[in-house]
Amino acid sequence: MNEIKEKIDNAFASRDEFFALLDSLVPKKNGTDVFDFEAAKPVNLKQVYEKFYAYDYNMRKLMPYLYKAYDIK
Repeated sequence: MNEIKEKIDNAFASRDEFFALLDSLVPKKNGTDVFDFEAAKPVNLKQVYEKFYAYDYNMRKLMPYLYKAYDIK
């Protein structure tokens, strides 16, 4: 059970890092939670990809446990 909790914690941590990067690069539209990509700062796509990949990788590591827990085939 600790292994699953660790994987969930890692997934949420990498998600937080990814969205923190987006928040630092892309303003929101009129005080909403909607990103205004038209007003985005110039971006290092490699940096964005690295954060997204870390998030995606952690989610993929968690998926077998979810499939097993909910008998998903």
